[in-house]
Amino acid sequence: MMTFKNLHLFLQSCLLLTATHAFMVPIQNGRAAVVRHLEASSQQLLSEQYLNDEQLAFCKAYLNEHHQSDMLLPFVQAFTDIGTTSARKNLWLANSYSIVDANVTDITSSSIIMDVNIQDGGKTKVERVEVPLDSVPVDGMAKKYKNLPQIDPICLDGTVPIDNFVRRVNRLCNIVKAYGATGKMIQMGVQLGGRGVGRLRDDMYLNQVPHNRFVRKYFYDMAAEAALKAAILCSDRKISNRMKMTAMFPEMNPSMDSYRIGTLLELARSIAIKLAEQNLRVRVCVQGSMGVGIFTGVPKQLNGVYTLLQRMDWESEPGEENEGMVGDYINFGFVGKEHVVNAAVPGDAADTKQDDVFLILCPQNMVGLESSIIGPLSEMVDAAGDRPVILLNPDLTDKVSSQGQQSIRGRQQRLDFANSFETIFQFQNIYFSGTSYFPILGSVVKLGPTEPWVAHQRRDLADDGGEVYLPVYASETQPDSDILMGTFSR
Repeated sequence: MMTFKNLHLFLQSCLLLTATHAFMVPIQNGRAAVVRHLEASSQQLLSEQYLNDEQLAFCKAYLNEHHQSDMLLPFVQAFTDIGTTSARKNLWLANSYSIVDANVTDITSSSIIMDVNIQDGGKTKVERVEVPLDSVPVDGMAKKYKNLPQIDPICLDGTVPIDNFVRRVNRLCNIVKAYGATGKMIQMGVQLGGRGVGRLRDDMYLNQVPHNRFVRKYFYDMAAEAALKAAILCSDRKISNRMKMTAMFPEMNPSMDSYRIGTLLELARSIAIKLAEQNLRVRVCVQGSMGVGIFTGVPKQLNGVYTLLQRMDWESEPGEENEGMVGDYINFGFVGKEHVVNAAVPGDAADTKQDDVFLILCPQNMVGLESSIIGPLSEMVDAAGDRPVILLNPDLTDKVSSQGQQSIRGRQQRLDFANSFETIFQFQNIYFSGTSYFPILGSVVKLGPTEPWVAHQRRDLADDGGEVYLPVYASETQPDSDILMGTFSR
């Protein structure tokens, strides 16, 4: 079969033949051959497989053998006309119309094709149905199965077919409440050559504090990549400029005695340098002193952070790897509109150049009405316009005092503002008890702005063979705690 490269060479040869009139007839034949080839190529593209032969065979066998009751039968009932017929007939006589089994015969880019055995009264028949991968519950099933929004096309753009299939099927699984199957679909995608959506590395041993350096670097690199991708999507106006990142492994959790301020600073440095390497000017901001009179102060978590940021090693001195980066592409500031540089100011000072991205470290409220960070932060976000504002480990919940401050007045507006920030990265450990941080049960992650939410259960391998984080649940929205815990095996 002629390839596109051969076609290109063929077209060139046809054009060369136009030099003399004697070759006009071969040219006409050549053009006809080109037309026939293009038509054949179009038909080939239209009939091209969604999954390769190995992936298709595995998916069909795996779904037919292991997911009849929790996926295939509910899919038929919820997303095909068989479900509508079943609801209508069983309304008059219970169990008079039932779906016996369903077997996947093919998977295309638009649907799952199944042969369904149906018991209708005393008769058995087989029907072939298609379950669209972007289905909504059919009439008669909308009450039983609550519809979920379609996956944002941005999240599917550029994905390989097996990952595309897994994410769309997981949406259907969440509709029919087959929550446990979603984690298995993520595992299947990894095994069949996907790009490792939702996958975490083995042997992190996060219960060992301080963490190994390679573990810290693993988180730094993931977070930095997520921030860069989010900045690019924001510049293309595909996502909001209000973003947040949550990294809550033990060294980043301020409620644990393992909290290490150096890890927070190193993470911020990695993110800032990653963005600056793409010629983006980053302003790293820290919450300043708030309050009135003797009640003025900063959160304990942020005490001294602004000074440490400027004193830490950015490798920005002459002759170093990031020479000149600090002061030109990376600058520091506090939270507030006065720390937003909107346009270049005449002069030689590098700090007067317009900021492209704002990275705000751990903004949080303190007790007292004058100690709410919402006001200065909202003013800063407004001043930033459409430029990315990234909150790292924010805590924008109200801190209610005995005088009732931050309790009722303006509460809804504060909640709306806090919820306007979209998660572009999250890693948060789950523990057996809310008061005990050992051992780690698992984690909830979102490894990028277009990635799904995936819950993992930590498992110890036999004979001290290490530990793994096994995907057990996946969805397009942050997992509900009840659903999440229901998918964890004891």
